[in-house]
Formats: sequence, structure tokens, C-alpha cells
Amino acid sequence: MHEWFVLANALFAILLIVLLIIYFKVNPMIALIAGPLYLGLSSGLGFGPTIEAITDGFGDLMGKIGLLIGFGVMIGAFLHRMGAFQQVVRLLVRTFKPTQMPYAFATILTSIFPPIYTDVLLLMSAPLARATAKRIGGDALPKMAGAVGVGIYLALTMVVPGVAALALSAVLDVELGTMLLVGLAIAVPTVFLTLWGFHFLLRRGFWNPETDELPDDQAPAVVAAEIKDEDNAVPLKLSLLPIIVPLLMIATGALDRALGLDIPALAAVGNSTFALFCGLVLAFVIARFTVPAHDRSGAVTDAFKESGQILLLTGVAGSLSAVVATTGLGDILSGYFSANAAAPLLLVWVVAAILHIAIGSVSASAITAASMLAPALHSLDVPPVLVALAAGSGSLFLVHVTSNTFWLMQTTFGMTLRGTLKTLSLPVSLASVVSLLLILVASAIF
Repeated sequence: MHEWFVLANALFAILLIVLLIIYFKVNPMIALIAGPLYLGLSSGLGFGPTIEAITDGFGDLMGKIGLLIGFGVMIGAFLHRMGAFQQVVRLLVRTFKPTQMPYAFATILTSIFPPIYTDVLLLMSAPLARATAKRIGGDALPKMAGAVGVGIYLALTMVVPGVAALALSAVLDVELGTMLLVGLAIAVPTVFLTLWGFHFLLRRGFWNPETDELPDDQAPAVVAAEIKDEDNAVPLKLSLLPIIVPLLMIATGALDRALGLDIPALAAVGNSTFALFCGLVLAFVIARFTVPAHDRSGAVTDAFKESGQILLLTGVAGSLSAVVATTGLGDILSGYFSANAAAPLLLVWVVAAILHIAIGSVSASAITAASMLAPALHSLDVPPVLVALAAGSGSLFLVHVTSNTFWLMQTTFGMTLRGTLKTLSLPVSLASVVSLLLILVASAIF
């Protein structure tokens, strides 16, 4: 089969997914099965091998990250019930100046709270961000809203154990310690550069309260008591242990491999599944003595509800990688991109951006885009971790009305549609572009 046909056919499979979701209103999970099914059949694989590839792709990806996602989401649910985030916000309010708060807020969201699922983290952070903005005054509302949007999305896509970051590392066989360290190295500077650019626009009159904010009688009430010390009795250092300990364990394993120490004990400690399991055990033990029984039960229930949808969408998106590997697309792409490290990064970014605009799911669009290049990575002169981050970066472009988070943002911050576009769609898209530029710089260096 001519290589141009293989390329065009693969691009049409991506387009088919987009068309099914946008024009035919097909559920993303069904569309993400239809795309690989079409690709396999039209490439001459036959019905049986195509179904087998789709099934194996789902199973292989779930085998790599199923437990990781389950552990991560459950740890996040316990952090929520223990009030860890609220305690951190209190500390930020006491520590930082008003002008520093958006940067601190976004950095904390990105680096410490990736395991808390995006919509849950938004519902937790929005009232506290609004209360903080009310204390600061001026244009603090759009600044804090932009910080929340940028922080939660970078946490999701670039920092372990964010769900999309876990999935991308599995699809591209990136060691989780590497994903953690490099992801933080890209995500944290992205926070500062993005918010600096967004604040520059705000200083130029970009925000208009009359058209961008809902009237007081329609806006959600700001509950200032949510950041008082009496809200939670779990000490901050204790409530953060379930996430800090596994992250340190994963980082230790990454350093062991990077330095070539090959110490068995460090390798065992740095195993990502074992590290997150230890974090989950810590969360259970701490909650057992600090959280009422009904809250502990609620945390488990919440985690099961959230992880079910996440696992299905993530696994289905991973099916594309298995089908692509059987069509020879990987060898063709490696031939085109082997001499240019930037080209595959730009390709995966563009595909992820297009898919996200259509699907509305950051995780699914990032995984689908990464799946195109996964079979070719062995022959490309670019670190797989940068491909993973480029896929996550592209999936952040233009968060809009197809996303549940968009409407939650509008409701919880009391903004109009126009205001939500300004404080979520714009800064997160800016973060997408800024992170891509940083990834390209990293590819040129390494």
C-alpha cells in the first residue's frame, strides 16, 4: 500500500472521529472506537485482527495505568475529604502578597494536587479563589480565575499523577519518574510566563466587569468562612503526606536510574505502582483517625464514580495506538521525521489541539494524538517524554463550550460566557502555546 495512502487514511480516521462528535453528536467513547475500526478495516487488516488490535490496545494501556489511575483518583478523593487544599490556601493567604497570589495559587494546583480530578479540583478551588479575590479587590477575580484554569489543566496533562500525564507516559513508555521531573520543569515556568502575559492584557483594560461578570444577584455567594482555620482539623503536614510521599518515592527511582546507581532497594521504592499504593495506604490510615466514617465512605464512592469514566475514555483512546502500529504508519512517520526533532512535536501538538476542540476531552485528545507517533518513537531523535508533553500541551488549546469544566468555571466564578472565554479559554490556550515553545527549546538542548 502506498505510503501516501496510509498517511491520508490515518488523517481521515482522525477527521472521522471529529466529524462523528461535532456533526453527528456521537458519544466520544463510541467515536474513539469507530476511528480505529475504520482505520484497521480500510488498511486491509481484516475484521478479526482489527477488533483484536482494538481490544489489545485497551487492555495493554489499562494494564500499565489502570491501577495508577485508580490509586491516584482515590488519593485525590481522600485529600478532598481531609481538606488539604483548603489548608494550603490558608497558608498562601498568610504568606504571599496580593500580587503574588495568582502565581502561588496556580503553582500549588499544578505541583501538589494533580491526583484530584479536574472538575473536583475546580469545585474545591473556585470558592476559595473567589473569596481570596474579594479580599484583594481590583481585577483579582479574572487573575484568580485564570490561575485556577491554568493550574488545574497543567496538573492534569503534565505532572504525575495527573490522569492525562499517567496515560501519556503509558502510551509512549515514558518512565513515570522522568515524566514527573521533566513535566514539572516545563509546567512551572509555563505557569509564570502564562500568567505574566495574561496579567499584561488585564492591565490594558482586557477585563470589563459590566460585561464579563454576572450581576451580584446572579453570582454565587462567596463564603469567606471557607478559608477560616476552624474548617478542618487535619494538620496540613499530615493531610499532604499521601501525595508528597509517593512523589518523593517516584523521584528517587528516577534519580537512581538517571545516575546509573542500579540499587535494588531504590528501584523498588521508585516503582510507580508501589509508590502510589503506599500513598493510598497512608491516606486510609490518616483518614481512619481524622475523618468521620461517612466521609471516608464518601471518598471511596466518589473515587469509584470518577475513575470509571476516566478509565473507559483513557483505555478506548489507547486502542488507536495498537491499530496504528499494525498499519505501518509508524515506520512511515519515522522516515519523515527522523532528521527533524521539532517536526513530530509539532505534529502531535496540532493533532491533539484539533481533537480537543472537537472532543472536549483533554485526556482522550492527548492520548489519541500520542498514539499516532507511538510506533515510530524508537527511530525518532526526540525523547519520548517530550512527545508526551507535546501531546498534553496541544490538548490544552482552546478549552471551550464542549468541555464540562468550561461551564463549571462560569457557574462557580459567577462570570458571563464572554468572561469565561477570557479567563479559561484564553489563558489555558496561552499556556498551551507557551509550554510548546518550552518543549521545543528542551528538544533543541537535549
